[in-house]
Amino acid sequence: MSVSVAEYLGQRTDIVSPVITPTTSGNCPFMNAPCSKIAGRHKPVCIVRLTNGQIWIVCKNRLSATNKNISLLPHQTDVLLNIARSIVSPNIQPSDVLVKREVPVPVVGRSTYKADYVMLIQNQVTQFTSHTMALIEMQGGGETSNTGDLTEHIKKWETTQPYSNQLLAKIVDGVNPIETNAWRRQQEQFIVKGNIVQQTGGVMVLCLGAPLYDYLFKKVQSNNLPSLRQANWTLALIGFSEVKQNNPGPIQIEIDKNRMIFTNYMTFVQALINQGGPVPKMFKREFTSLTGNRIIIP
Repeated sequence: MSVSVAEYLGQRTDIVSPVITPTTSGNCPFMNAPCSKIAGRHKPVCIVRLTNGQIWIVCKNRLSATNKNISLLPHQTDVLLNIARSIVSPNIQPSDVLVKREVPVPVVGRSTYKADYVMLIQNQVTQFTSHTMALIEMQGGGETSNTGDLTEHIKKWETTQPYSNQLLAKIVDGVNPIETNAWRRQQEQFIVKGNIVQQTGGVMVLCLGAPLYDYLFKKVQSNNLPSLRQANWTLALIGFSEVKQNNPGPIQIEIDKNRMIFTNYMTFVQALINQGGPVPKMFKREFTSLTGNRIIIP
């Protein structure tokens, strides 16, 4: 597979103007703070585009940054409001939604986890039910393989004048999204936090970029998960996709109505575990003893 730079410090690359110029400093437009990638001495790439046209988010702050020391921006409030409307009602108003960020989730004998967001949604009688108490995790995407090749491409663009968005967005071969790593990092926390929020009486909401959502869906689609959208669901998987447009500025990303699952948390976890079947030949045929003898097990 190959990728191309789709968004550089909040600026889309698939338009001719305005022309993007290299930078070694600047604020992240999605959290109103210095770009964490630049601070880490990386190129400020927010999103790459896959050869199938989908976007893969490569910055942890791009979907909705969770830094509790910075005031929420309109970008973040829009994302959170749309999540609230998706899980409760399209009539939810901004004043109905209460959030806390980076909330400690203690586990006895282990390091304390942090929830990206904890959300309370006020209903008409200002009481809270299970569906209006949500722990929300944001996992837009993750890393890519052969990142060095992508960095070298950007360095070449930085030294080629006049600057060109077309050159910046040129396809770089051999760079791939690593969905397995992204999910592996999320999986343990998903299981632990989900179990805790279940015991606390709330629901788990996992927000994913479209490619990561598709990767996870393939793992569980054969298990016939119950669709509980209108019933007592305890887990929501919500996919985010690009909205096709060519306005200057950031790529527009929103909840994809075709990538949403409302189901039972424990059933989903069981579906993750219940993959594959027995393989009897694994324990048959040729073995080698520790003394070096070749043994055939029929």
